[in-house]
Amino acid sequence: MNSKKFSEAMSEIDSKYIDEAIRYQKSSKKHRYIRWAAFAACLVFIIAAASAANQAKNQIKLSDSSSNVTVRYTSNPPSIQSSSALIYLTEEELFTHFNTAIFKGKILNLTNIELDFNGAKSYRAIAEIEIETVYRGSCNAGDTVSVLLPCPIMKDIWVEDTDTVSSMQAGMTGIFMPMIYDNTSIEEQNGARLALNDIADYGFADGERYAFLETKDGLVFSRSAYESISNAATLDEIENYILNKISR
Repeated sequence: MNSKKFSEAMSEIDSKYIDEAIRYQKSSKKHRYIRWAAFAACLVFIIAAASAANQAKNQIKLSDSSSNVTVRYTSNPPSIQSSSALIYLTEEELFTHFNTAIFKGKILNLTNIELDFNGAKSYRAIAEIEIETVYRGSCNAGDTVSVLLPCPIMKDIWVEDTDTVSSMQAGMTGIFMPMIYDNTSIEEQNGARLALNDIADYGFADGERYAFLETKDGLVFSRSAYESISNAATLDEIENYILNKISR
């Protein structure tokens, strides 16, 4: 077909077919846009659902005794510092001021947590400890108990007055003197209320004076708080000291 005949043939094509082709092309582009928009919306929904499921999985279920507070496990607590003033207690008072259990055991696991008191957040940790010997309290050898720590445990995070607890690592053996949590163990702030026994069996009164740890660098404890045994180098010495104190 020469160019003249081709031109004549093209001129015979009804213009309505050309219009229909143009409309089809526009419609096709529109449908592609709708499909991509729907796909993007589905992707956003899936990501949001996965995020919500992950948060729900990490969240610790609380009882009705707690209100306006959420507690969840976290792997990324912020680098924080805080200041506090420890109340002065004599060596004898360290054994009597709080209702504490005393036991020797091995740290099995340390998990950081975020506490959200109605928008005011703080970060701590929970230690799982397998009990070896009980000196005081209703727990038993072989039990695994949870202890709330006053700070998160992570490299490069330091919180004032928690030097002993901050040295804790999974696998360490120590002697621990945590407070016993019961129905009266409540923390309230910012219009929120947390029943502490919702998240742990025990908790340290502070991060300095209620743990004695065997570490690769030697025995770690608050030597200034326990002046009478400030030169102690083994847990056996600590054990004898504690047995002497609580037998009086």
